[in-house]
Amino acid sequence: MYFYFCIRHEGRTWYTAHRGRLWIAATAKMPSTEEINELESFYQCFYEDIDIAFPGVYPSACLLGCVDVIDCLSQDQYRVNFPDGESSSPYVIIAENFQELVVKFPIKGQHKIWKLTNDIHSAAKKGLRSVPKV
Repeated sequence: MYFYFCIRHEGRTWYTAHRGRLWIAATAKMPSTEEINELESFYQCFYEDIDIAFPGVYPSACLLGCVDVIDCLSQDQYRVNFPDGESSSPYVIIAENFQELVVKFPIKGQHKIWKLTNDIHSAAKKGLRSVPKV
């Protein structure tokens, strides 16, 4: 859901030194209706001045697109830089330049950050389009 909401601040329990392009894969587990409603309600309230167009379907087990990771902040650093920020996680990835794959690639992801195979990476780079900012 991170990707579809163009969430610039993604909470994590772990730190990453990664900066630059990061490919986003949807989890294999389908979100429940309750989870979707909860997140959509949160973001409608948090960004009350923006009309967010939520997707009708949230795909699973596929490569969705990519973002550019700008930073990964501890919660203390995050509060200094974003006092009204949306995440309360121990670490927060700051991302921008959301690009969606026109055709989603079926993929079995791994935990945390992992390397795409060369064939998937090569094909995916050709099918990106920019996502409007929230």
